[in-house]
This record gives sequence, structure tokens and C-alpha cells, in this order.
Amino acid sequence: MSSKFEEIVLEELFKLSTKVDNLQVQMQGMATKEDIKDMATKEDLKKFATKEDLKKFATKEDLKKFATKEDLKKFATKEDMDKRFDEQTAEIANMFKDAFKLSDKYHREMEERITKATDKKIENLRKEFLCQINAEK
Repeated sequence: MSSKFEEIVLEELFKLSTKVDNLQVQMQGMATKEDIKDMATKEDLKKFATKEDLKKFATKEDLKKFATKEDLKKFATKEDMDKRFDEQTAEIANMFKDAFKLSDKYHREMEERITKATDKKIENLRKEFLCQINAEK
């Protein structure tokens, strides 16, 4: 019986030593007194937000005043903005075309006026020249 008893005792000792080993492994990851000293102190905690500071933040009622999902749906999407960009580009291009057409029209009108004025001036000079020639004869 003593050998059976010895086996049971040895087995229980082995189980206890295994538990002790497991506890030691678990305790290795735990904080020590030195680690605790390095943690935040009461003075450090006083530097953080207080209850009064937290009261200054937005409340649920304040958040209700902000835009909702439905409000956000009213804003332009990327596709809307792309479409509007294309429309604006076309409008600007048309403005330039119109400006060039007007410029060309005014250029032709001015050219016509200048040509008429030049022709009239030449005709007047020719008449004066003919008058001077006739007067000399």
C-alpha cells in the first residue's frame, strides 16, 4: 500500500508543481510595483477632462441640429458635379465662340468702313489732283 500511496502523493505533487509553474508564467506578464509607479498618478489624472469640461461638449440635442442622412442626400453627388462641370465647360466654350463671332463681325464692319473711307479719300485726292492739273493748263 505504501507504494500506491507514494504514487498518489507524487502525482499530487506533480499536479501542484504544474499549477505553480503555470501561476509563475501568468504572473510574469502582470504588473509589478515598479510598473505601477510608472503609471498615471492622481495629479496626471487631474490634467484630463473634468465633468464640467464634458458638459461643454455637444449633447444629443445639439447633434440633432446637424445634417441628417436625408439632408446629406440633398447635396450634389459626384455624378451631379461631373455633369455640371461638363455643362459649364460647354457654356464657356459657347461664350468663346460667340465672342469670336462678334469679333469677326466687328472686324468685317470696321474693314468695310475703313475701305469706304479710304476709297472716298482717294477719290477726293484724285479730284483735287485733276482740279490742280486743269487749273495749271
